[in-house]
Amino acid sequence: MSGNPIQSLDEDGGAAIFENTLLQLWRGRPTPDAVARTNQIARSLIADCPGSTTCLYVVERTSPPPLELARKELAVFSRDLVSKMVLAVVVAEGGGFRAALVRGVGIALSTMMPHRVPFKFVSEVEEALALLGPHLSKAGRGVAGLRDALGKLRDAVSEQVPRSA
Repeated sequence: MSGNPIQSLDEDGGAAIFENTLLQLWRGRPTPDAVARTNQIARSLIADCPGSTTCLYVVERTSPPPLELARKELAVFSRDLVSKMVLAVVVAEGGGFRAALVRGVGIALSTMMPHRVPFKFVSEVEEALALLGPHLSKAGRGVAGLRDALGKLRDAVSEQVPRSA
């Protein structure tokens, strides 16, 4: 990974690349345009890293469920892109009912697919990092590097949100 790893950014979330891993962070409601941009980033990464692409998808507790047009774009991600990845881990932050809701939407999307979709659902980032660790290089500092990249993405999204007085 060279240059700026952040590929897309707005007040509702962002996307970044760390080695062969696409990082997605949703803090607000995902918009169709934002999901479509992320899908294009995923396509490029899959083309650059065939057979080794992974995804860390973090849905923060503040992110409401996507509306219909965004769900359609997310279905494209599940159907056309995740199926070409080695592993995609979704972190549903917020626990309890919130995590069950995110997991339910993800499972519904993936069970409608006619082929294998390598999604895993967890409720903590550290669980996701452990699952993705074997797919990371030591040169990029492995799990520690991915954790740092996610922290930078969170910080960049935070900078997009106007501070309340």
